[in-house]
Amino acid sequence: MDFIKAATVDEFIKVSHKVIKLIGRPVGIIKRDDGTYFGIEASCKHQGADLLADYRGGTVAVCPRHQWEYDLESGRCLNHDSLPLKKYEVKLEGNDVLVSMFPIQEEQPLDIDFERLA
Repeated sequence: MDFIKAATVDEFIKVSHKVIKLIGRPVGIIKRDDGTYFGIEASCKHQGADLLADYRGGTVAVCPRHQWEYDLESGRCLNHDSLPLKKYEVKLEGNDVLVSMFPIQEEQPLDIDFERLA
């Protein structure tokens, strides 16, 4: 998997997240309380609003437009039928925070009515 430098560890001293553009799409790099990192798509599946605009930590982000709630660890929408947010692998190399260029390929959830979303 190809990785690019997204940030440095030092950038997360006073903040818990950073949003970068990856192939034109917003990706959130989030630092957990235990010091590990993960990457997640940072725009709502409904209308593309910035999910991390008012993010203050924790595992849930709420869309500022229509209050769709997403579990940031799993990517699942908690209060609507929606495709999950794409997840990105994050790793550290020295002081650099690297993120995968492409999302992690996962099976789609079986409990989503995809025909209704079309």
